[in-house]
Amino acid sequence: MMREGSTAMNARRITEMHPTNVMALPRPSTDDLDLTTLPPRLDGPMLSRVWAIANAPLTAPQPCDERHLQQCLRVMLAVLPKRHSDDVSGELFIAAYLRQLRQFPNEAISFLADRATASCQWFPTISECLTMIGEWRRRDAATERRALARRIARTEENARQAEAARPAAPPPPVTQADVDGMNESLINIGINCGALIRNADGTVSPAP
Repeated sequence: MMREGSTAMNARRITEMHPTNVMALPRPSTDDLDLTTLPPRLDGPMLSRVWAIANAPLTAPQPCDERHLQQCLRVMLAVLPKRHSDDVSGELFIAAYLRQLRQFPNEAISFLADRATASCQWFPTISECLTMIGEWRRRDAATERRALARRIARTEENARQAEAARPAAPPPPVTQADVDGMNESLINIGINCGALIRNADGTVSPAP
């Protein structure tokens, strides 16, 4: 009975020590990686982390503040005449635009107001507003970080491709000391390939 208990205890210890029961270490996070302090060249794991940042999807930007959107629309109304001013009253008109544009961030709405007042002759339709907002490019910390990661990763990839295309350095020349340390088999190989010559006195030296 004691022997069976000891065997069971040993089996339990082996099971507890098995790698499948060891908690896996968490993968390095890319959120806390400072891209501005990376070395000039990256090893494989670091390059993978940078590519992970470069390819990560961006989180949706914060929707605009409704007050900011209303102010921008009223500025546009003050500058641009409406095509059909009698169709919809002022408040209902603004409400229709609010429903369609409130999901965009403040920066996009400001871009819309600047673009519309500078280039439109009439107050733009909702469809025209969406087209103009489509020309807006996000420029916040998240997009700048991703763009920096892409530049760093591509620079490293280009450096690796240049190294792979660079011709290999020629081997160092064979010296007399190298020849003196060779056995007869290596000497014969060297003579046959033209790297060594056998002199008249029987000695062997590197080919000129």
